[in-house]
Amino acid sequence: MSASSGKKSVGARVWRVVLIVLVALLVLALLVEFGLRWFMSSQMTKQFDEQGAEGANVSFGATPLLFGLARGEISEMNMDTPSTLTIDKEAKTIEGQPATKIHMEGMTMSQVPVARSLQTTTTLPTDYLLVTLQNEIASRSGQDMLGDIVMTYLTTNDAEDVVDVEFAGGLFTLTLKPEARHGALAFEATGSKLLAWDLPEEVTNQISDALSEGLKNQVAGDTMRIDRVDVGAGDITIDISGENVKLNEMGEQFGGAAPTEAPATAPANT
Repeated sequence: MSASSGKKSVGARVWRVVLIVLVALLVLALLVEFGLRWFMSSQMTKQFDEQGAEGANVSFGATPLLFGLARGEISEMNMDTPSTLTIDKEAKTIEGQPATKIHMEGMTMSQVPVARSLQTTTTLPTDYLLVTLQNEIASRSGQDMLGDIVMTYLTTNDAEDVVDVEFAGGLFTLTLKPEARHGALAFEATGSKLLAWDLPEEVTNQISDALSEGLKNQVAGDTMRIDRVDVGAGDITIDISGENVKLNEMGEQFGGAAPTEAPATAPANT
């Protein structure tokens, strides 16, 4: 065997070893990535199960978790939580959380996580809207023309994209069209009747403002903006977004629909 052929043989063996090592490292990285995703997802769903939101789904997008964790953050996280609402129309109380889809990017791994970008879609049933407006009107009692007015029924009209509100057992009705306006929720009165007469504009405006303010406090707070509103059959769906959102504040608004602390990245030592 010549010297040159011997050198080629040694070089080929070296490259084979390098290739084998690289493949082994790639396989190891994939196994670590898969295990990390499984562990963190199971920890998150366990938190939701403990809060009564059984059936929640958690995923982490296409960007490798390992890359994000090297920067001290989760690059992307998506959550889909079912409704756990319990609404007592007699007591006018709301417990639990509405069905919510959450997309986050750049979530810090700090004790109080902050999402660099956050979008949510939440679906609110008519009973939720009814109790929210009843409570908002009650809080304004004696402060304006609404007084102690009683709201008795609320329905959604998917075809016309409006909400119909009935007061005082049908004494008068109000039709409202919800829309996102400059990052806030607005309800435009498109029709109102007191028996056969139109309601005064001031009254319809106050009712519209009460519903807008009540829902803003429930689902958006002061740090999020409302991007879109859609009226469905028996509910309305609201798209909300924000930047640099503290997840503990969001969790309070949604009754636990968002994680209030960063998920563990590895099993605890035993």
